[in-house]
This record gives sequence, structure tokens and C-alpha cells, in this order.
Amino acid sequence: MFSILGEVEAMQKLGARIQTVRLHRNLSQDYVARAVGVTRPTYRKIEAGDGSVEFRHVARTLGFLGASEALGTLLPEPAAELTLKDLLVPERRRAGKKRTAV
Repeated sequence: MFSILGEVEAMQKLGARIQTVRLHRNLSQDYVARAVGVTRPTYRKIEAGDGSVEFRHVARTLGFLGASEALGTLLPEPAAELTLKDLLVPERRRAGKKRTAV
């Protein structure tokens, strides 16, 4: 199953959101880049949604901006799904007591 957004669009959307949060907090790109431990050109790539940036840099940026918990919710927990095999398994029955003839 594919998302409506392609990978490029999704990265650009994330980068734009990072930029919006940074600007809302009145932080410079230089300040955030130094705090995250990347160069300014690398940080600019993060905000541009460049997919060549290492994920750990994006994760550290999200952590610095207070959104690291969001990483754990990117994928929902998989729902338990019944398979055809599960449906075809016969129901187990308990064995009854043997009756003895008297």
C-alpha cells in the first residue's frame, strides 16, 4: 500500500514543517544546525526535504525541536489480521468421558 504522497513530497512536507517550527520559535538556521551537530548546508537540506540527508540528522533535529516522540508514532501498530488459514482451521472439541458398558 502506498501513500498518496510520494517520498519526495513527504520529505518536503516534513522539511517545511521543521522550518515553520524553527521560525515560530525565532531560531536561526545556524543556531539549530550547531545545536543538532550538522553543518548549515546540511540543515538547509533538511528543511528543503532533501532525501540524501542521513535520517539520524533529521531525527536529532526533531528531537531538538521537541518532536522526537512523534517518530515513534509514524507507523501505527499492526492490527491483528485473520488469514485464510486461520479461518479454515477446524474448531477444537474437548474429548468426552469414555462411557463404559455395565
